[in-house]
Amino acid sequence: MVNLRGFVLAVFFCRSSASAVRGYASVGCLVGVSFFFAGCASYNSQTSAPGPALTVSANSFNFNTVVVGQSATQTLHLTNSGNAPLQIASISLSNKEFAISGPSLPRTVLPAISLDYTLEFAPTTAGNASASLTITSNAPHSPAALSLAGISEKVVVALQVIPTSISFGNENLQSTATQNVTLQNTGDVNITINGVTASGSGFGYSDLSPGFSLSPNQQVTFQVWFRPQTSGAALGTVSILSANLTSPETVSLTGDGVSSTPTPPPAPSPAAQPTVQLTWNASSSVVAGYRVYRSSTSGNFYSPLFSTPLNALSFDDSTVTSGDTYYYVVTAVDDNGVESLYSNQATANVPAS
Repeated sequence: MVNLRGFVLAVFFCRSSASAVRGYASVGCLVGVSFFFAGCASYNSQTSAPGPALTVSANSFNFNTVVVGQSATQTLHLTNSGNAPLQIASISLSNKEFAISGPSLPRTVLPAISLDYTLEFAPTTAGNASASLTITSNAPHSPAALSLAGISEKVVVALQVIPTSISFGNENLQSTATQNVTLQNTGDVNITINGVTASGSGFGYSDLSPGFSLSPNQQVTFQVWFRPQTSGAALGTVSILSANLTSPETVSLTGDGVSSTPTPPPAPSPAAQPTVQLTWNASSSVVAGYRVYRSSTSGNFYSPLFSTPLNALSFDDSTVTSGDTYYYVVTAVDDNGVESLYSNQATANVPAS
């Protein structure tokens, strides 16, 4: 016995026709049958099963060119594009010149939620660099692999000096001529000016203090001056010192000291004029110049030899008399006119002619 409970039999139509050829009647029936199981749910093949899915913002990252010792960063977005929690177990890199930072792992990411990580390229050697970034998770096709690339170049340290030589031409005695000098950092790293020196009689500089730092492409301008004390040609050099440079950068200086009045004819058989030559060490502070004092008594009654501070570390006193003894001290004067205490006393015994 066949149990038809739970089934439906449907007959759609039946058609009869007469055949004149053969002289008999035939019946043709078209039967359609449909079955279903009572109480059973239907299955939709278009609906996917629940599960996590990992979507990354890019499959590759190119950091282009980075100088050794510096770094560049890019952002990696990770998104759970599925419909179940995403479990990110770990993220690893195959090259130590690349690094990643961001939320700690392992971590659970809910659907439609994103995480941001920072990728960094910090090369230590010059050349091409590449790495593979691997993300391990419970998403399909795990682990996911991303490629990273960059080019590193050597650090360039360069300081450009404009101009490299200065001619002051003719300059009257005791008058001052100035010229500008520009320093520009044309390298890749900061350059710190550790010191500036001026050599040569009558030459000096201003407006540039040790410790000044120049970042890449930055420039600074300072002044070089010439104040001749004696007639004739003078040669000098300004040197810029920096621990970043293998050797100092220099500016060559030339000038001629001339008298503002016609030179009188020489006196007949004059006695040689004695001169006391004084030198001293530079002050450790920033100063506008130095002032020289003289006395004929040791330890007292010093008088300045000039009123305007001298921006030099030497002075020739040609106003002494043969056979006399003189006592000298030096002070430093800042831009506000504040004067330091006397230096130690120097004694000069001028020989008799």
